[in-house]
Amino acid sequence: LPPTCGVRHFKKGIADFSQVTGTEHKHIARILLASLTGKVDQRGIIACKALLNFIHLAQYPSHDEDTLGYMDLELNVWHKNKAYFVKQQTTKDQINIPKFHSLLHYVNSIKWLGTTDNYNTEAFERFHIDMAKEAWDATDKRNHFPQMTQWLSRQEKILSFDFYRNWINSTSTNQGAQKNDITLKLDTNIRIAKHPHETKKSLNAIANSHNAPGFILALKLYINSLLPKEGQVTKAEALSIGCLPFTLLDVWHHFKFTPVNLFDDAGCRVARLRVIFRLPNVVKRLGQRSEEDAPPNWPKAETPLAYVTWFSQFKSVLDSKNGMYRVQPSVSASNGTPQGEIIPLSDIRQSCMLVPSSSDWEGNGWTSDNILDKCPAFFVNNFQSKYTYQMIY
Repeated sequence: LPPTCGVRHFKKGIADFSQVTGTEHKHIARILLASLTGKVDQRGIIACKALLNFIHLAQYPSHDEDTLGYMDLELNVWHKNKAYFVKQQTTKDQINIPKFHSLLHYVNSIKWLGTTDNYNTEAFERFHIDMAKEAWDATDKRNHFPQMTQWLSRQEKILSFDFYRNWINSTSTNQGAQKNDITLKLDTNIRIAKHPHETKKSLNAIANSHNAPGFILALKLYINSLLPKEGQVTKAEALSIGCLPFTLLDVWHHFKFTPVNLFDDAGCRVARLRVIFRLPNVVKRLGQRSEEDAPPNWPKAETPLAYVTWFSQFKSVLDSKNGMYRVQPSVSASNGTPQGEIIPLSDIRQSCMLVPSSSDWEGNGWTSDNILDKCPAFFVNNFQSKYTYQMIY
């Protein structure tokens, strides 16, 4: 499986694990179905998919009749196909595990008691650190209960005062605001280093080191799109331009972003990020020796751009076995090169995990490092995270 942001890569597998923590269980669940594809009978895949769907649906922070109906549906699919695992056993003739039985009561429990996030053991484990361990460390270890209680009371008072002070500051700031300033510009979900990792890197070096042979051509098309409409040329003419008004760019190697809620139906598409860069502040026009400021309609220097290569769009039908969307690299019909494009870095909404649609690893010489370059088709792993599951499911 290819390395993915937020997903642990088990280099030696999981078969030798003896004591597995809750965090490790979560990471295993993220890649379990992707690892079994092509290695397990179809009934086993369907059963695992149903159980994983049930687990993710049960973690929703809010429910309605539809989502609860989905949980019942997935649980029924699991019970219809769990016989596959019974046949694989040699000592037992049934799966009679209390945790499996408890799944039957989840829907009714949610209706009566609320969503399951109110009963997450991780929250109480955190409270144990904040209210017991830290409080104990603050005592002199003698007659500790009154001291721990006093310490907790002081912490609550400090937090209450902080909330009050923040409220006062926000109120005084809002009183001086004008009515036309009610709609504020939202902060972008992108966080990037103030200084680039590589400065003034040549275009050819970028194309070679980032495995992006179409980067310069995409850059020509992007610069052409920034021109006024009457000054733009055709795609063929833009690609035939001999040189660009710059030869060096600042490049970043990574960035951070936070998932955002999308309130539109524009959809999304999978792409592979190749280069993060920004356009220069000064350019040199053809035939001129002196430099001049970049055109005002160019993206500002603090606005990073990204060169990506596209994958095919999502089809309306999921894979019948694992319930994942199948995508493949989009290539040019003329020369077979990957279809690339330059987009604002802020257009990237989340990371996604692509897993190979074929299980013939040995025959193709695939490794975790070259799988994205050699495999012809992939599945989009919707179990990568809770956010990804809700976006794709």
